[in-house]
Amino acid sequence: MFRVNRPPFSKPRRFASILRELRRKEPWGRRLARNFVFRIWPRAVGEGISRAARPVSIKNNCLYVEVANSSWLYELELRKQDLLARINEHMEDSRISEIRFRLSNAGLAFDYDDEEGEATAFSRKATPISSGDGAAIEEAIADIGDEQLRRATEKLIRHIRAHGKSKL
Repeated sequence: MFRVNRPPFSKPRRFASILRELRRKEPWGRRLARNFVFRIWPRAVGEGISRAARPVSIKNNCLYVEVANSSWLYELELRKQDLLARINEHMEDSRISEIRFRLSNAGLAFDYDDEEGEATAFSRKATPISSGDGAAIEEAIADIGDEQLRRATEKLIRHIRAHGKSKL
């Protein structure tokens, strides 16, 4: 009779501990652990900073953060080591080794949705567009032949006008 050598049954383990072990061992688990910073950002850095800056990417354990304006950029550069320590306190299985700050292209401030923990951009200077502005926008884009490009240009101009960044 042929007999298979099987290891003895091991003690049952909690599912959460199995998942934790997989996150540490598997490449996808390590990436998942690194991306945890996006969820803990507001708690780790505080409400004031989370309104002015948001994490945008992670590469080689370096966290890239988009900042609303140059004043905040300077402030966060001065507080970089403290922020790094606070973020790593909240991280579970992974560590961030460096933070790099860059200005937001749109000069936006950020607000976090409490339930989802996701950043949404908003402007502090948003104003409605007047009918005169609407006519000026229509005139400015009238010569654009490509419909898709015309709609995109109109959207951009309306955004700029509503947020007080430029005049046509």
